Amino acid sequence: MQNDVLVRLFEHNNWANDTMLAACGGLSDEQLAVAVPGTYGPLGQILIHLARAQGGYLRRLTDWTPGPEHRLEYEEPFPGVERVLAHLRFTGQGLVDVASEFDATRVLEFEYEGEIQRLPAWVVLLQAPHHATEHRQQVATALTHLGLEPPEPDLWAYEEALRR
Repeated sequence: MQNDVLVRLFEHNNWANDTMLAACGGLSDEQLAVAVPGTYGPLGQILIHLARAQGGYLRRLTDWTPGPEHRLEYEEPFPGVERVLAHLRFTGQGLVDVASEFDATRVLEFEYEGEIQRLPAWVVLLQAPHHATEHRQQVATALTHLGLEPPEPDLWAYEEALRR
């Protein structure tokens, strides 16, 4: 494996997503509809946003085109924690695969708002776990607001989980 530390970062991201989604597994529709000030919006929408964004990073970095099983829409009823988790696991493994052979000199070229953009691929790759951490923290805030103890998905907890 070429990029062991980078791969470990994405393996942690997957574990942290699993841990946070597990904490949401038994929530009611009413709980998933709770919006806490300072977060992205209702808890279910935060989860959809987290999953859609991770898929977007994978699409930008690879030639992956999502099929209907990966369609998650804000305007539709919440599809369930298991469906969001399945999407996160699939796209998360895709990002682990990208990280394992990542070329730090790669530059992405794409059209955005009618103009060709150039961006170092490392920015997109590292944005994925950064973005996920931000929104997992918002999920933790919402869980706390609901009177539930959120998991601690930081790197210390991950290392401890690996030792068990």
